[in-house]
Amino acid sequence: MLPEISTILYASDITEGSRPAFRMAVKQALKNDARIIFLHAIQPMFDVMEDYLPDSANLKHNDQLMVSYKERIEHRIQRFLKAELKAGCKLSHAPEIKVLVGKPDKVILQAADKLKASMIVMGDHESSAASRMFLGSTAQKVIHQSNVPILIVPLTRHST
Repeated sequence: MLPEISTILYASDITEGSRPAFRMAVKQALKNDARIIFLHAIQPMFDVMEDYLPDSANLKHNDQLMVSYKERIEHRIQRFLKAELKAGCKLSHAPEIKVLVGKPDKVILQAADKLKASMIVMGDHESSAASRMFLGSTAQKVIHQSNVPILIVPLTRHST
């Protein structure tokens, strides 16, 4: 029996070049009548500031950052849906948006598990073989540790 795809976790860095992966996530959602959860992981940036700012200031700053990122992602998703979906073509489930802080590969894997994703869709930026061998990529890390199928969409710098 083929696995049922009911929840798609679309992990994105929200760059302009990520549109092909976004299109693939939407296509899979339409094809499988699945819901999409858009996930953006924010790499922790303010570890140094934590030592100098009181906890209340750190919490307020992080909350403001999260709201700002979430609003930005929501606007991009709505613009994309309007631009990409043909008239009369609509997702049967309203997209959900999650913005979480942490190392992207860990955030993606934890969210997939917690949200019971049946598929992960994500892009993989072009890079040299040497950089992948020594540094790895988020996509590679997720592939090696995921318990659900992953659809990797190759992204180039010029993708639209």
